Amino acid sequence: MHRSLVLLPILGLSVSAQSLNATGLIQALQGAGLTGLASAAALANQTEAGQSLIQALVSGNNYTVFAPNNAAFQAPAVAAITDADTIAAILAYHVLPGSYANATDKTAELQSGVAPSVTVGRSVLTNSSFVNLEGGKGQVCAWTRNNASSPIYFLDQTPENTVLSTIAVGNLLVATISGVLIPPGNLSTVAVANNLTMLATVGTTVSIPDFYGNGTSATVVEALESSQTKGFTLFAPDNAALTAASSALASLANNQTALLTLLGAHYINGTSYYSPELLGASGDFISASGQTLKFSSNSTGAYVTTQTGSEARIVKSDVLVENGVVHIIDGVLVNLNSNPAAASSAYNSATSVAGQSTTQTGPVGPTSTSTGSGSGSGGKNGALSVRSSSTVAGVALGLALFMGLVL
Repeated sequence: MHRSLVLLPILGLSVSAQSLNATGLIQALQGAGLTGLASAAALANQTEAGQSLIQALVSGNNYTVFAPNNAAFQAPAVAAITDADTIAAILAYHVLPGSYANATDKTAELQSGVAPSVTVGRSVLTNSSFVNLEGGKGQVCAWTRNNASSPIYFLDQTPENTVLSTIAVGNLLVATISGVLIPPGNLSTVAVANNLTMLATVGTTVSIPDFYGNGTSATVVEALESSQTKGFTLFAPDNAALTAASSALASLANNQTALLTLLGAHYINGTSYYSPELLGASGDFISASGQTLKFSSNSTGAYVTTQTGSEARIVKSDVLVENGVVHIIDGVLVNLNSNPAAASSAYNSATSVAGQSTTQTGPVGPTSTSTGSGSGSGGKNGALSVRSSSTVAGVALGLALFMGLVL
């Protein structure tokens, strides 16, 4: 008999496979003492998106679930969220198709890189009010750990959110976490939180002519935050880097063309490239200004280098944005040699690939694969295989059981 079914009587749970619908799952969570998650699931179940999410979880398919404990739902910022659509979107951000289990660990530990390496997984959150990535892809979560025995923690979450325990139950890998994962905001919000205010200021003073195609221009920040911009990768010099380069940049203050070229050298249009893809790639990348970018790593860190030899170290990778990703660097990438034809070709190629249907079922990276008619960003995004299903009741109630035992 499945482990979860053996231990169900201990919790007094008696939900059968036939009753394992949304109501049955919510009742099971309540019976296990998971009142916070049960309440959130009940509220989400009032929406079409929430109903689809819950149905997916009880369908017997393979998922990795990040399950916040009760204390996580009691945090003031989380408790203040009462809108059903928002709750449904937040819960979707906790569900990843496929298994992220460490294949070499028999205790079903969550697969994780060791800093500075990061593991990136794509969630089922595609609600356009919260995410606007290329190809309609789901927003990603990113996590790592400081060493092989230290806790796994999520990037871009305040306060720090860690994995408390993990268990495999049927087709679910369930990781109980100490906080609720909040989807990332726009570029301006991320800039304030990550010491990028000087770059954001510069980005509001430089315009892209006819960005909207009707004669209307947009500042670089407006362009990157626009609903038309679905996917970008920004290499963002921090405040210290821009302060160090301020005297050299002063000569460009009145040259909008040069400034636009310089800023364009710091981002890639049309695709969100996360650190496993950048550092695992064998080829080059083309910036929004058409320059070549190369990536490398050694014992001192990871680096981005332009074709002119300008180099900067990536001091913080995978800062997530609602429609892209930011990698913070410690220097300015000085390259004023624009190549519009190369930039246009790279953008068209990226958007063509992004438009292909794809389902991410494992960590994003250079060696894994996706299912569907496309292969993600140039074949660099990836998946783990989906395992066969098992007893549906055991899966969902095992989730309730596990969370009840670790709270």
